[in-house]
Amino acid sequence: TYTSLVLRATDGVAAERLKDFLNLEYKKAAVQSLLEEEYFASLSQTNRQFLVAVIFVAVVMAIGGVFGVMNTMFAAISQRTKDIGVLRLLGFARWQILVSFLIESLVIGLVGGLLGCALGFLCDGWTANSIVSSAQGGAGKFVVLVMTVDANTLMLGVLLSAAMAILGG
Repeated sequence: TYTSLVLRATDGVAAERLKDFLNLEYKKAAVQSLLEEEYFASLSQTNRQFLVAVIFVAVVMAIGGVFGVMNTMFAAISQRTKDIGVLRLLGFARWQILVSFLIESLVIGLVGGLLGCALGFLCDGWTANSIVSSAQGGAGKFVVLVMTVDANTLMLGVLLSAAMAILGG
Protein backbone atom coordinates (compact mmCIF):
# COMPACT_ATOMS: atom_id res chain seq x y z
CA THR A 1 0.00 0.00 0.00
CA TYR A 2 1.09 3.56 -0.68
CA THR A 3 0.17 6.70 1.20
CA SER A 4 1.40 9.10 -1.46
CA LEU A 5 2.46 9.01 -5.06
CA VAL A 6 4.12 11.75 -7.08
CA LEU A 7 3.46 11.86 -10.83
CA ARG A 8 5.04 14.14 -13.40
CA ALA A 9 3.06 15.47 -16.34
CA THR A 10 4.40 17.07 -19.50
CA ASP A 11 2.80 20.45 -18.82
CA GLY A 12 0.21 22.25 -16.65
CA VAL A 13 -2.77 21.26 -18.82
CA ALA A 14 -1.79 17.58 -18.74
CA ALA A 15 -1.32 17.76 -14.99
CA GLU A 16 -4.81 19.23 -14.56
CA ARG A 17 -6.32 16.47 -16.75
CA LEU A 18 -4.45 13.78 -14.82
CA LYS A 19 -5.69 15.24 -11.54
CA ASP A 20 -9.29 15.30 -12.79
CA PHE A 21 -9.01 11.72 -14.06
CA LEU A 22 -7.67 10.43 -10.73
CA ASN A 23 -10.25 12.33 -8.67
CA LEU A 24 -13.33 11.64 -10.81
CA GLU A 25 -12.84 8.57 -12.97
CA TYR A 26 -10.25 6.34 -11.28
CA LYS A 27 -12.23 3.68 -9.34
CA LYS A 28 -9.64 1.09 -8.27
CA ALA A 29 -8.83 3.01 -5.07
CA ALA A 30 -10.02 6.14 -3.34
CA VAL A 31 -7.47 8.83 -4.06
CA GLN A 32 -7.19 12.53 -3.53
CA SER A 33 -5.16 14.08 -6.30
CA LEU A 34 -3.63 17.54 -5.92
CA LEU A 35 -1.41 19.70 -8.04
CA GLU A 36 1.90 20.63 -6.47
CA GLU A 37 0.81 24.23 -5.81
CA GLU A 38 -2.40 23.04 -4.14
CA TYR A 39 -0.49 20.56 -1.98
CA PHE A 40 1.96 23.15 -0.71
CA ALA A 41 -0.88 25.65 -0.16
CA SER A 42 -2.60 23.08 2.08
CA LEU A 43 0.64 22.63 4.03
CA SER A 44 0.84 26.40 4.38
CA GLN A 45 -2.71 26.40 5.79
CA THR A 46 -1.62 23.92 8.48
CA ASN A 47 1.30 26.18 9.36
CA ARG A 48 -1.06 29.17 9.69
CA GLN A 49 -3.27 27.17 12.07
CA PHE A 50 -0.26 26.37 14.26
CA LEU A 51 0.80 30.02 14.17
CA VAL A 52 -2.64 31.19 15.31
CA ALA A 53 -2.56 28.67 18.17
CA VAL A 54 0.92 29.78 19.23
CA ILE A 55 -0.05 33.46 19.15
CA PHE A 56 -3.17 32.74 21.22
CA VAL A 57 -1.13 30.92 23.87
CA ALA A 58 1.47 33.72 23.89
CA VAL A 59 -1.19 36.41 24.37
CA VAL A 60 -2.82 34.51 27.25
CA MET A 61 0.57 34.00 28.90
CA ALA A 62 1.48 37.67 28.38
CA ILE A 63 -1.74 38.76 30.09
CA GLY A 64 -0.90 36.44 32.97
CA GLY A 65 2.61 37.92 33.10
CA VAL A 66 1.23 41.46 33.27
CA PHE A 67 -1.02 40.49 36.17
CA GLY A 68 1.95 38.83 37.89
CA VAL A 69 4.00 42.02 37.63
CA MET A 70 1.01 44.06 38.82
CA ASN A 71 0.63 41.82 41.86
CA THR A 72 4.35 41.96 42.65
CA MET A 73 4.46 45.74 42.39
CA PHE A 74 1.29 46.13 44.45
CA ALA A 75 2.86 44.08 47.23
CA ALA A 76 6.14 46.03 46.98
CA ILE A 77 4.45 49.42 47.11
CA SER A 78 2.00 48.54 49.87
CA GLN A 79 4.92 47.43 52.07
CA ARG A 80 6.77 50.73 51.52
CA THR A 81 4.19 53.40 52.32
CA LYS A 82 6.36 54.79 55.11
CA ASP A 83 9.40 54.86 52.81
CA ILE A 84 7.38 56.75 50.21
CA GLY A 85 6.36 59.27 52.88
CA VAL A 86 10.01 59.77 53.86
CA LEU A 87 10.98 60.31 50.22
CA ARG A 88 8.19 62.90 49.88
CA LEU A 89 9.45 64.69 53.04
CA LEU A 90 12.96 64.75 51.59
CA GLY A 91 11.62 66.63 48.57
CA PHE A 92 11.20 63.94 45.94
CA ALA A 93 8.34 64.65 43.55
CA ARG A 94 5.58 62.14 42.94
CA TRP A 95 6.75 61.49 39.40
CA GLN A 96 10.26 60.68 40.64
CA ILE A 97 8.90 58.08 43.04
CA LEU A 98 6.67 56.70 40.31
CA VAL A 99 9.64 56.42 37.95
CA SER A 100 11.64 54.57 40.62
CA PHE A 101 8.87 51.99 40.98
CA LEU A 102 8.54 51.75 37.21
CA ILE A 103 12.27 51.10 36.91
CA GLU A 104 11.97 48.44 39.60
CA SER A 105 9.13 46.84 37.66
CA LEU A 106 11.20 46.97 34.47
CA VAL A 107 14.17 45.31 36.17
CA ILE A 108 11.95 42.54 37.57
CA GLY A 109 10.40 41.99 34.13
CA LEU A 110 13.76 41.98 32.35
CA VAL A 111 15.26 39.49 34.81
CA GLY A 112 12.26 37.20 34.27
CA GLY A 113 12.46 37.69 30.51
CA LEU A 114 16.17 36.94 30.41
CA LEU A 115 15.67 33.79 32.50
CA GLY A 116 12.87 32.71 30.16
CA CYS A 117 15.02 33.38 27.11
CA ALA A 118 17.87 31.36 28.65
CA LEU A 119 15.52 28.43 29.24
CA GLY A 120 14.14 28.80 25.73
CA PHE A 121 17.63 28.85 24.26
CA LEU A 122 18.35 25.51 25.95
CA CYS A 123 15.43 24.08 23.96
CA ASP A 124 16.82 25.22 20.60
CA GLY A 125 16.67 22.40 18.07
CA TRP A 126 14.16 20.20 19.89
CA THR A 127 11.64 18.49 17.61
CA ALA A 128 8.11 17.20 18.00
CA ASN A 129 6.49 14.86 15.48
CA SER A 130 2.77 14.50 14.94
CA ILE A 131 0.21 13.40 12.41
CA VAL A 132 -2.48 15.94 11.62
CA SER A 133 -5.45 14.01 10.25
CA SER A 134 -7.87 15.36 7.72
CA ALA A 135 -11.49 16.16 8.59
CA GLN A 136 -12.70 12.93 6.95
CA GLY A 137 -10.50 10.81 9.23
CA GLY A 138 -8.38 9.68 6.33
CA ALA A 139 -4.65 9.87 5.96
CA GLY A 140 -3.16 12.97 7.47
CA LYS A 141 -0.02 15.00 7.14
CA PHE A 142 3.11 14.11 9.06
CA VAL A 143 4.20 17.31 10.76
CA VAL A 144 7.60 17.93 12.31
CA LEU A 145 7.84 20.98 14.56
CA VAL A 146 11.36 22.21 15.20
CA MET A 147 11.98 24.63 18.07
CA THR A 148 14.13 27.41 16.64
CA VAL A 149 15.46 30.00 19.05
CA ASP A 150 17.60 32.53 17.22
CA ALA A 151 18.76 36.06 18.05
CA ASN A 152 15.55 37.62 16.70
CA THR A 153 13.41 35.36 18.88
CA LEU A 154 15.47 36.17 21.96
CA MET A 155 15.31 39.91 21.26
CA LEU A 156 11.55 39.73 20.76
CA GLY A 157 11.21 37.83 24.04
CA VAL A 158 13.22 40.44 25.95
CA LEU A 159 11.24 43.30 24.36
CA LEU A 160 7.94 41.58 25.15
CA SER A 161 8.95 41.03 28.77
CA ALA A 162 9.98 44.70 29.04
CA ALA A 163 6.65 45.83 27.58
CA MET A 164 4.75 43.55 29.97
CA ALA A 165 6.77 44.89 32.91
CA ILE A 166 6.11 48.51 32.00
CA LEU A 167 2.40 47.83 31.44
CA GLY A 168 2.09 45.82 34.65
CA GLY A 169 4.18 48.28 36.64
